[in-house]
Amino acid sequence: MKIDCLLDANSLIKYYVDLPGSETIKHLFSSPLVQINIANIQIVEIISLFYQFRRQGAITSDELREEFKDTFFNDIKIKKILVYDFAERHIMDFEVYDTITNTPPPFKHVKRVMVPEWGGFYQQLKDIANNVDAILLMIMREMHLITQGQCHIVTSDGHVKMVAESFSHKLNVIDPEKTSVNDLRKIFDVRNSKRIQVNLKANCIDCASQLYLATAKTSNISDTGLCLEIRDKLKVGKNVEIKLSTYDRSKVMNDIKGQVVWSDYTAARAGIQFTNSINSSYFLN
Repeated sequence: MKIDCLLDANSLIKYYVDLPGSETIKHLFSSPLVQINIANIQIVEIISLFYQFRRQGAITSDELREEFKDTFFNDIKIKKILVYDFAERHIMDFEVYDTITNTPPPFKHVKRVMVPEWGGFYQQLKDIANNVDAILLMIMREMHLITQGQCHIVTSDGHVKMVAESFSHKLNVIDPEKTSVNDLRKIFDVRNSKRIQVNLKANCIDCASQLYLATAKTSNISDTGLCLEIRDKLKVGKNVEIKLSTYDRSKVMNDIKGQVVWSDYTAARAGIQFTNSINSSYFLN
């Protein structure tokens, strides 16, 4: 299963136009472990950046700008880039609004970036996270829950990084201007080894009442938690005891304690975080 990376527009543009951090972004695109994501509302922002860079001279001709645009749209068509739909459910994530408001931004300043290929500088204006940044953070929080934290928001924006790291469930951040290709290899090699896509039967019992809650099929499991098909009684915050088994009962693991940490009724999935780590590879041998 691939690791999801959600890129802001200034990170994605580095794949097409040579800028500081382009090497890191191109490695993300080429890695078989990574799935590149953007929000649907970013498409206009990214196209606007192609025109902006043409005006600034970073893109040297109208023909080259059109080539970049065509490549971008084709990358979406062939699903090299997945477009994540911003939906009504994201709007109601009020912790994002609160955290942006309560996290002091870096001082507003103009950052001058030297690009040798251009033979000059370009300017970036850094300020408080804007509306598009808020939407990306809302989507990333949903991804974080669905994937048990096996995802990353990719941005060099100082305030967005501060906000992402201030949530109650801290989000993983990759800054392409500060993260080397070697750093990425270490991050993804470790994370990819932990999550396994496997169908198991999970019997769940309420720890407080010892009442049976549900039998559900898992969609993936790691050493620290699992994602399973949702049932109404698996409410967020509920402490559960789980019995995991293969459907032929050849492998069984009893008395796994955990807590329901997220649920998404639209996607029909819920996530449980284990109190103590398990050896999830046991179910593959």
